[in-house]
Amino acid sequence: MSDERHFRVAVIGAGPAGIGTAVSLAKRGIGPVVLIERRAEAGGTPMGYRRKDGGVPTFVEWTRGRVVFGEELAERMLERLARTDAQLRLSTQVIRIHPAEKRLTLLGPEGVFDIAADAVVLAAGAREQTPAEKGWLAGARTARVGFTRHLTGWLDRHGLLPARKPVVVGSDLIAFSAAAKLRAAGSDEPVMIDRRQRPSSGLFERLFFRRWTRPDWSGGVTAAEIMGDRAATGVQSSDGQEWPGDGVMVCGELVPNTELALLSGLAIELPSRQLQLARGQALSEPGWFAAGNVLGGFHGAQWCYFNGRQAARRVANFLK
Repeated sequence: MSDERHFRVAVIGAGPAGIGTAVSLAKRGIGPVVLIERRAEAGGTPMGYRRKDGGVPTFVEWTRGRVVFGEELAERMLERLARTDAQLRLSTQVIRIHPAEKRLTLLGPEGVFDIAADAVVLAAGAREQTPAEKGWLAGARTARVGFTRHLTGWLDRHGLLPARKPVVVGSDLIAFSAAAKLRAAGSDEPVMIDRRQRPSSGLFERLFFRRWTRPDWSGGVTAAEIMGDRAATGVQSSDGQEWPGDGVMVCGELVPNTELALLSGLAIELPSRQLQLARGQALSEPGWFAAGNVLGGFHGAQWCYFNGRQAARRVANFLK
């Protein structure tokens, strides 16, 4: 294998956690470093939240005490990355990992090829569960029904308001963010229902979103069926109560992107799919580390960035 295909550190994922890892490694003089990103642009999830008049800036930049659009926060992180010597491979998918050899098989614009590294950091993030994984509510698969992750495309990229009278199923941070985006885009105050008696999002988060939305909240409601034939007309609960609306947003739970790790034999906890950690952010296989939301849970972009910096410190100690 040629030297150009061997790196000191390989980072899988060029979102906030991956960028934070690479920037911190560069400051420590560790290189060469490569970031591998399957998308055509780096920055991760925040890049999907574009600046837009009337939009909702929902990303908290704690170090500056400001609330900004995700795109703005991602651009600042990418500016720091650009000042390093880290190599960024976009539109490149990791199709297989070989833990013992610290070798990755990649599929990119130049075809299929392998790279190796002295240490590897998984920073692949998390995703909202797909309808097939979580299971749809009963009822017809009508129009104007989607997961809250669809809102970014509908509102920010296409300028489409999916519902004037939305019903949001769920009450975590993602659900309140979705309600705020809908309200800012011109919808009526959303109805929000959840099986929990109290919203699962924190008090601070709810107070923050009161600037845009104060959802009509109902707790202890188990959503059982989406009403409507051709288009959603609301949600019916397991006890027969109805919450009318002209669109339904289902808030899926976040799961870490650990499928490749599972297939490769790295230790994974099931059914949560969380990586088993040996110590700190180190995985069961020596030389493998993890950073950001791939560790489980739901954390903001800046938390992931600083968690990537912590991972870099652990990598540096391993490489000594």
